[in-house]
Amino acid sequence: MKKQQKLIEDEKTDLDINQELAEKKNEKDTVDEEFEMDSSTDYRSLQSIVTYEDEDYIHSCNLNDKIDEIFQVSRWTIISPSKKIPKDLIPLIFQDILKELEETEFTMVEKFVAICDYTAINYQKAYESIHMKYKEIIVQEMDQKYGILSKKGIKKIF
Repeated sequence: MKKQQKLIEDEKTDLDINQELAEKKNEKDTVDEEFEMDSSTDYRSLQSIVTYEDEDYIHSCNLNDKIDEIFQVSRWTIISPSKKIPKDLIPLIFQDILKELEETEFTMVEKFVAICDYTAINYQKAYESIHMKYKEIIVQEMDQKYGILSKKGIKKIF
């Protein structure tokens, strides 16, 4: 008798577990339906973010392409951009490339960073090597964007 009662209780427990699982599945289905509805409304906002990032990517790709074109046509083609560039040539390379990029829509900071990345030159080493007029333009742009001079209380750069 006890064995039969135990089997009946086990069957009830199994039925209860199956019912709970079915209820959870139904809840999950309704949650999935709600999620699907929410995701369609969120798609528009997600799409605008992706578009913005794509524009930045295209903008930087255009700059990189122009730098590559300038470098390949310049007198520096014998120097591979992947090899280490001698420190005394850094200001000359920058001067030539920046001169060609003067009439473009890119900021000096963007140009500086892109040239450093293209030639694999450390930012600090490049900044120390470039001409003073380029340094001043970079600092002025950084000040306009981030207010770095006013935060430090600096009125004159040089």
